[in-house]
Amino acid sequence: MSAFYMYLLSSEDKRFNQDFNRYFKEATSHISQSSDPVDKQFSQKWQELLPTLKYEQMVGMGASLNENIRGNFRKYAVDLFLEHKNRQKKSLNTVEALGRIQLNTFLLSARALDVDSTIYGTTMFTQHDFLLDQAEVFKQIQLDLEFLQTSKLSEAAFIQLRRIQAKLDFMKSSLIDYNTQSATYLLYQNALSITKIIKKLTSNNV
Repeated sequence: MSAFYMYLLSSEDKRFNQDFNRYFKEATSHISQSSDPVDKQFSQKWQELLPTLKYEQMVGMGASLNENIRGNFRKYAVDLFLEHKNRQKKSLNTVEALGRIQLNTFLLSARALDVDSTIYGTTMFTQHDFLLDQAEVFKQIQLDLEFLQTSKLSEAAFIQLRRIQAKLDFMKSSLIDYNTQSATYLLYQNALSITKIIKKLTSNNV
């Protein structure tokens, strides 16, 4: 969803529409390979939501997204977060820790860009939306990074973890404080960069 919100924030830059379509195909392919019934349910729900994801053209304002549609996608993101939180293990291996960092960074960046791309900010959030506490989620990302930094990894892996930490340090205020004026493009690019680093680490078995 980050790319979708960036389309709104960038005065309809088509590059972000292309990004959205590419990442959607990757996510769909990944979920389709899962045998987990809950993953299948989330995939089905996403397929139901996707046709509703349409821009509206507002006179003098350009493209916008209906608040009811935003609400449905927020609920989906919170439900996804809660499901993974319920599955959370007390002890993780390195690949699972990286996966959780990737998911939580994705959720926080999408939430921040969602808030930035609407004039209503967080005023339209429901009680359910606030179940995703951005400060607590960011704290979990830091705990997972600390776990990885104390694990037996290669020096090359530690270098990549420090890159992730540096990017998170830059993003922190935008991810947890929605009153902070954020550099949305840099937020988006850093979130993508973290995903790429994590994919590289996991493909190399960390």
